[in-house]
Amino acid sequence: MNGAVIPSLLLCATLAAAASSCTNKRISDIDAPAPASATPSGGTAWSIPSGALVNPRDRGSLAIDGLYPSTVPNDRRCCWVAPSAILHAREPKGATVMTLTLLVPDYPFFETHAQSIVAKLAGQETGATGLAPGVHRIDIALPPGDREPGPMSFELRTSLTFVPAHENVNTDTRALGVILLGIAFR
Repeated sequence: MNGAVIPSLLLCATLAAAASSCTNKRISDIDAPAPASATPSGGTAWSIPSGALVNPRDRGSLAIDGLYPSTVPNDRRCCWVAPSAILHAREPKGATVMTLTLLVPDYPFFETHAQSIVAKLAGQETGATGLAPGVHRIDIALPPGDREPGPMSFELRTSLTFVPAHENVNTDTRALGVILLGIAFR
């Protein structure tokens, strides 16, 4: 397993005693759902991670509470999240686990600096450390209780800030944390 586990936030390899790891080097190695895409009235393509909710008034925005939607149609590397972001999803009835599919890109910065994340959900903070480049599926236990299905919010924070322009990757000067590929429930 790539990284330590802090209680309540489990890399999926720890949940299922499977021989295969839940960390993959390439997006093509996983069966990640395609991002949700739309073309606003302005005609520019716009994508958000699968499972993420965005207020209709924010559709077409390039930054939403720390989530950076993509302007590339069906972008398989959608979407960067700031080092601190408030994310939204729709929790289905009976769900007990929320799974985040994250990508730590294979850039030299992340080869020498392991990323860590903390998720804050219903007042509980949990996290995972030592995330090397690759795709990571992280399971977060939902708070027990009889909750109604519907929209929910959670905070995602990363330990490292990556600025592509500072690392000579491209000219992007945004402070970035990790790529959120999708949110799912079971």
